[in-house]
Amino acid sequence: MISENNERVEFRGGLLGLTLPFAVLFIGIMWLALSGKALPMAFWVPTLFSILAALLLAKKPADCARAIISGMSSEMVAIMLMAWFLAGITAQLLKATGLIQGLIWLSLSVGLKGAYFPLVTFVIGCLLSTATGTAIGTVIALGPILYPVGVALGANPPVMVAAIVCAAYFGDNIAPVSDTTIASAYTQGTDVPRVVKTRLKYAFIAAGLSCVLFVVFGGGGETLPAGAPFAKELSPDGLIMLLVPALLITLMFREVHLIVALIFSGAFGILLGIVSGLLSPASLLVINMDQFTVGGIIADGINSLMDIAVFAFLLMGLVGLLERGGFLEMVTERTERFTKTPRSAELMITALLIIMNLLTVASTIVIIMAGPLAKKVLVQKNAISPERSANILDAVSAGAMCLIPYGFGPLLAYMFAGSSGAAVNFSLLSTIPYMFHGWALLAVMLFSILTGWGRDRTEFAGAAAGLAHSGKTV
Repeated sequence: MISENNERVEFRGGLLGLTLPFAVLFIGIMWLALSGKALPMAFWVPTLFSILAALLLAKKPADCARAIISGMSSEMVAIMLMAWFLAGITAQLLKATGLIQGLIWLSLSVGLKGAYFPLVTFVIGCLLSTATGTAIGTVIALGPILYPVGVALGANPPVMVAAIVCAAYFGDNIAPVSDTTIASAYTQGTDVPRVVKTRLKYAFIAAGLSCVLFVVFGGGGETLPAGAPFAKELSPDGLIMLLVPALLITLMFREVHLIVALIFSGAFGILLGIVSGLLSPASLLVINMDQFTVGGIIADGINSLMDIAVFAFLLMGLVGLLERGGFLEMVTERTERFTKTPRSAELMITALLIIMNLLTVASTIVIIMAGPLAKKVLVQKNAISPERSANILDAVSAGAMCLIPYGFGPLLAYMFAGSSGAAVNFSLLSTIPYMFHGWALLAVMLFSILTGWGRDRTEFAGAAAGLAHSGKTV
């Protein structure tokens, strides 16, 4: 919705003019991805060109610039960037103190095979993301640790990245405390418990299929690559640093703010590393005045995620244009004739969700923006239950976020893999075929829409009666 204080930004050509900058961005990123050069820093160039296109197409470039800056300066962007920088520091800390070597030593001691490690990673990640409700938080907690361990044990490297990302969005889809769960429920006029209960069948079927596929494709990597820095010396000494992610996960379970949890766990990790003798205080900050460079665990940790942070900062500026440009209002006018039956209406909303996630790579924003339209088209016009409408909003968005190569989940997992010391001899695009939960979730939802499975008058009648009793309107 456009606030009263923000004037609508108008573009030459209407809807076409509004979407052309995103087409520039998409074409540029996909060209980089298909050529094997899908790195966040490379994404800066097409993103800046898309901003230029937006300014050229806007009827009032100054208003367009203000909308872009407004998107960049949102609280969500600030929290996201701060969390990534703190996570980068923690990742460098765990790497420097030998936790990865310790986990490899432990895994070899108990005879854990690499082929099963992606499945183990997926299950652990699903439990964590369901308990915490945060996809990015799950990638931050598990990515720096589990990827290098899995690769060292012989797991397929792209599958390891995919297992981490898929696990993150499993919980993002079904967790009662997830922002997407809450947004999907309340935009449809229903409550969270009812929504979670009705979506479990879709998520569990997709997760079950994913578990089988992670075992089938999980192996095939090289066991303990000779060139890997963390494989030079295996020792259990670094296992004490497991207390750091354990503290982070505990704080997340207790619903402590992500920034607070990251700062406290990082500070605890530095203190623990120094006290245990695994970390030298001098390694925290290294200044070379001869070359005018600054390094060390803190600076290197922040720099390791600077590429994705700048890309996110620029991209979120563009995302603000969709709302200020009246994207949904224009789409609603043009899609009215495609919503005459429940099936066609659900297919139209699904297509719109995929397009909006491709444009924004921010599922919560997409659900909030598309929620009112979904409620009007599905619940009010076609008598579809608000729970089912909420499930379509969330499941389609979660599945799409696994499969978008420039999405923040896949990008962040890939960046952590690259900075872990383990081999990364594959492109980010090559991980997409292994995002089994994303593919399976979208396939399950498409099957449900085409066959009508889960769409029945009884479910709607029960939901409507409950809402009427509570005083809410459908």
